[in-house]
Amino acid sequence: MLIESPAKLNLALLVLGERRDGYHELLTLFHRVSLKDTLRLEKRDEGIRLSGAPLGVPKKKNLIVRAFHLLKRTYPFGGGVSVHLTKKIPVGGGLGGGSSNAAAFLVGMNRLFRLGLSKKELTGLGSKLGADVPFFISGGRHAIGRGRGDRIEPLTFKRRLWFLLLLRRGGLSTKKVYSSFRLPRPAPFLTGVTHDVKMASAFLERGKLSEAARFLVNDLTASAEEISPSLKETRERISALHLGICQMSGSGPTLFLIFPSRREALQALRRLRRHRRGQAVVLCHSY
Repeated sequence: MLIESPAKLNLALLVLGERRDGYHELLTLFHRVSLKDTLRLEKRDEGIRLSGAPLGVPKKKNLIVRAFHLLKRTYPFGGGVSVHLTKKIPVGGGLGGGSSNAAAFLVGMNRLFRLGLSKKELTGLGSKLGADVPFFISGGRHAIGRGRGDRIEPLTFKRRLWFLLLLRRGGLSTKKVYSSFRLPRPAPFLTGVTHDVKMASAFLERGKLSEAARFLVNDLTASAEEISPSLKETRERISALHLGICQMSGSGPTLFLIFPSRREALQALRRLRRHRRGQAVVLCHSY
């Protein structure tokens, strides 16, 4: 069985406060994009065999492996699985690759072994693995995430947007980025920021990117740039080209630009290649 595992962008990410469980209270606007990994699942007698996983990630910490053992403990079934992962999404780039892999794996296992689990049951498993996993399990293109980002409100979004992703070598530690984050005082009100995010979504669906831009904020940008000053330098240089919205996804370091059409994205790509030689840039779209 082949399962696609797409990346996500956080078009907006607002940090509203600290939670008692040690996480932060978030409001984020998720958007699924066409950059994706692929998982090939095949039944075996027992256990899990994983190949193709990126180097540097211990097997026990890999979210696919953790998802297998969590699924086995919670909903026992006979047999095991071989998984081959074809990786395209950068590790630690703020694109949710690991979470997407875990979600795709759970959905695939449910089908392969005919476990009959509901989306609610799969989401419950996914939330134990990572805050982004429920969004991918939802199967939606566009959604608001609340709480840790794991309470999902799907939003209708029919327009196809185009993106240029500026990829960097080496990821950023999500834990370090959040640790260096300083919550503004007073903290923003949930009602107000929810309205702003929904306004941004509405403008984006109409193709009115300039109107959406003022609502598309990532509160983690400053702390990510404090850890990686070169990230700030890159963002400022890209912004100086006036190509449109330039934003960071998740806890970074991937930057992205948004366009209403493929033609405009390709025009921007040609300019970027002239000014940023050697920068890895990926063209993708809403998925």
